[in-house]
This record gives sequence, C-alpha cells and structure tokens, in this order.
Amino acid sequence: MFKILANKLLLTAAFVIFFSGCAVTVTEQMIVSPSTDIDQANLSQLVDGSGYQERFIQYPDGTNLHTLQLDKPDAPMTIVVFHGNALNMTLQPWFGLLGSLSQFDVNVIALDYQGFGKSDGVASFSNMSRDAELLMSTIAQDSQIIVYGLSLGSVMAMSVSEDPRVKGVILEGAVSTDKEMIEFFRDRNRLGRFASLDVDPNINFDNNAVAENLTSPMLVIHGKDDENIPYRMGQSIYNSYQGDNAEFLLVENGGHCDTFHVAPSLFDDAISGFISEVAESGRL
Repeated sequence: MFKILANKLLLTAAFVIFFSGCAVTVTEQMIVSPSTDIDQANLSQLVDGSGYQERFIQYPDGTNLHTLQLDKPDAPMTIVVFHGNALNMTLQPWFGLLGSLSQFDVNVIALDYQGFGKSDGVASFSNMSRDAELLMSTIAQDSQIIVYGLSLGSVMAMSVSEDPRVKGVILEGAVSTDKEMIEFFRDRNRLGRFASLDVDPNINFDNNAVAENLTSPMLVIHGKDDENIPYRMGQSIYNSYQGDNAEFLLVENGGHCDTFHVAPSLFDDAISGFISEVAESGRL
C-alpha cells in the first residue's frame, strides 16, 4: 500500500536527482498502486461465504466500476467502504475487512476505483475522488450512511461526509493533509530528502480542515506500529474535530489498516459500539 507509494517516490527521486538536479514532480498517478490481479478464492469467499453480490455501476461514458454489496433488508444503516491507494477488494487487507464487516447488522457497499480490480478506467487520485461521488449517487436518498475510509481512502470518505445521508464517519490508518503525507515520504527516503518537490495540484486535500467542521460522530482508528502512515496523522484528524462525539482508538501492535486481524475483539467492539452510538444519537 503506502510502502508501494514510498518505493515509487524513492525510485522517481533517484532518477530525477541524477538526471535533472534535485527536482521531483509528484504526479497524481504516482500516489496510487492498483492491482488488477483478482484472487478468485477470496472473491468467492466474500460472495458465497459472506453474502456479498458483485454489481457494476457506470459513468455516462460507459466506464464501469466494480462494487461488492451486502444487502440486509432489515438493517438500519449502510456502511460505505473506501479502501486505500493500492491493491483491490479481493486482496488483503481490504478482503479481510469486508469479511469482518459482514457480521454486523448493516448493509455494506464497497468499490474498486478506476484501474483497480475489475473496474475500467485509469487509476489516479482525481479518479478516486470522482468514483467516490459516483458511488454515493447510486445509493438511495433515504439511506442512513456511515462512511469508512481507510488509508488514502480517508480522503474519499471525508470528501462525501457533508452529504446529509452520512450519519457517522470511521477512519482507519488515515492521512491528515496532502503536505504532511508527501513530506513524510520524502523524509523517510534518503534521496528524497535532497530533492525539491513539484506536486501535482490535483493532489490537494486536508482531512484536518474537514474534521474541524464535521458534526457527525467520528471514530478514528490507527495502529500504534503503523509504518506506512504514522498514527500522529490520525491523531491530528481527531484533535481537529470540534464536537464532543469523536473517539481516537490507538491499537497496540497494530500496523496499517489491520485492526480486524491483529485485534479482532477490539475491532468488533469498536465498530459495533460506534454503530450503536450513531443510532442512539438520534440520527437514525
């Protein structure tokens, strides 16, 4: 995931520093690392074991996006999952997360962005944002939604959080701002420290600012040992929240977006508790 991003930036920095004197252009394609390799066994487990259905949503130009949707007719709300910048829904950790979410009394909808998995199109940060908006447009207007953003998918979740149907926000392994994300990866790479950066203007987000104006309940989960996105970024988002209905869960021994695996009981309690909290807040 973000290790892939770090390696891509490092290789680019090394090449550009050698040939053009310490200048690196970070494009929006550089911060995504999709996979079109489908793990059929995992997909079958989600469909046959957990009850997900494969559905495609479509842009007017015919571009198709692959979604997995779990329908529970009597469920009071829908969790909409925006995974991170790498892999696809049939690969870990996203596959495991979707399996874990199936146990709760909620509908679940997740998608692979353009260029990921079975989805058409070209992967880019801009397309991830557009795809999130398209997915939201396909959900019934009377739905009660919790958005769940993981890693770079936290940006997509926060970008739709002002939708009146969104009654709660869960972030895991989240990035705080575009500048902090880019600086973190430059600082951790020796060659990158010596490069000046020219960042594509399309890479533009500030989850802290969105959190500051958020009124819905918010749960921020972060692994204490996350080497891809340090937990200070998740804590920064939490600290920006101005209301009194937010929680920051720091997971001991947790890595990047793997709470469902390293601390399943903690994960279950946190998610079920948040669902109940949103319901009890009178928003549903």
